Amino acid sequence: MVDIFMSGENIAIPPRIDTYENVAENVFVSRLQQTEEREGNIRLAKFLAEKTNEPVFVLPHIQPSLKKSKALREIYFPNGVKENKNPDFYFRGRFVDGKSMVNIIYREEAILKRKIQGRIKDAFKQAGDAFIEIPLFIDKNIVYTAINGQLNSSKQDHIVYVKYGEELFLIKNPINKSIGWRLESLGAQSNANI
Repeated sequence: MVDIFMSGENIAIPPRIDTYENVAENVFVSRLQQTEEREGNIRLAKFLAEKTNEPVFVLPHIQPSLKKSKALREIYFPNGVKENKNPDFYFRGRFVDGKSMVNIIYREEAILKRKIQGRIKDAFKQAGDAFIEIPLFIDKNIVYTAINGQLNSSKQDHIVYVKYGEELFLIKNPINKSIGWRLESLGAQSNANI
């Protein structure tokens, strides 16, 4: 991993930054990110970069089954990627996996909570943090309760970024649970009550 100086801060960037395309302001996409998720990942990365005014790197997707996989992963991934996993983003020096729920058809609260928790759990299998896109028909209290429930069951430090309409907020669970949960609104609309 290489650190660069940008906007007055040291920003962690992935190795081989020369293989990334700058597709929008603060959005850099690996040329090895050629999956069916590419367009959705770019859309979410643009949203995250726009709201935070910070660089978002869409990481390469390297199939674990390739013979050269291990060598390629050592070249193109920052240190710390879980073995045989492909996190979607590198943001603020952390690995983030994106999940969208915009096509969900369920409306029952209990099912929605399980679906949200399932998507977050799947993201945590790929990366330490999650970025989940939630449709506006799901009440914020359901979203918050579901995320807290999933984070509460974890023994690791995680951040969940939530795209809720045009709002971006995050929920953190510190390893030391006595500190408590932290909910932050990010971006230009950060004055909204969440």
